[in-house]
Amino acid sequence: MLTKDQLKHLAELAKIEFTEEELESFLNDINQILNYVEEIKKLDLEKFEPMIGGILQQLILREDEIERADPKTKDLIKNQFPEKQDDFLKTPRIITKD
Repeated sequence: MLTKDQLKHLAELAKIEFTEEELESFLNDINQILNYVEEIKKLDLEKFEPMIGGILQQLILREDEIERADPKTKDLIKNQFPEKQDDFLKTPRIITKD
């Protein structure tokens, strides 16, 4: 069972803000889910083969293929991009160390 302090810590790590009411509601919901998972863990499932999804499926893989962009399209994108550095497109930082 997840405690309120643990949920607050996880929310902080995920950079999610909850109101007190949302925190209580989410805590209740997640604890119900965790209790359900514990019930499933008690089941003897040794005689059953694992499934990929809800029905038996075969995973179809394909070879990766490299597609080169048309040089005109590539130049058009580079010319319209607001910031560039050498031959790279410069974007705002989204991951910070704080």
